[in-house]
Amino acid sequence: MENYTYEAAEQLQKYETYEWDSTWIDHAKTASDNRVLYIGDSISCGIRRPATAQTGNTCYFDGLGTSKAVDNPYFYDTIKLFARQQGTRKAILFNNGLHGWHLGDETEYKYYYEEMVKFLLQEFEGTPLFLVLTTHITDSDREDRVLRRNHAAQEIAEKYDLKVIDLYSVSLEAAALLDSGGVHWLPEGYETLAAEIVRVLSRECGI
Repeated sequence: MENYTYEAAEQLQKYETYEWDSTWIDHAKTASDNRVLYIGDSISCGIRRPATAQTGNTCYFDGLGTSKAVDNPYFYDTIKLFARQQGTRKAILFNNGLHGWHLGDETEYKYYYEEMVKFLLQEFEGTPLFLVLTTHITDSDREDRVLRRNHAAQEIAEKYDLKVIDLYSVSLEAAALLDSGGVHWLPEGYETLAAEIVRVLSRECGI
């Protein structure tokens, strides 16, 4: 995933050195209601194609991957624009936790994460929203922060009665499939993460 930057140095500003968006609409010419809107980071970019393949191309995982932190003032408009291009969807996945290191995990991050959840519930009323826990990384200091952020996400999920897809536990068990950078995954790792998402969505909304 060398095309996607990850800010490894201590980051205190709202914007990273390189801000990026990656958009993907699978089989755009094919009219299908069986689509998933996957809003996430570079990990979601690596998952979306194997997830589609694991459904036998019967469900398309359309992705908005981004380095935007949850307090980025342009995040909401970016989602709205992509969703209009996507059209219809059967479920929404939201993951955010490997960017926005300037935010306090149990204070600002939790506040802005909840604001994003409220926005998604209002903007896409009636569409099931799943919160995806952030994956394991090898940086021990950041790993502690990932755990705090995942705990915040789980509390928010409980508050709004939302389903959680626990990619953290899956990724921890599959840690041998991390690439040398300790953040992104080898192809087999993305296949493993995709399998968990497909498993949950098949059970919960019949993708």
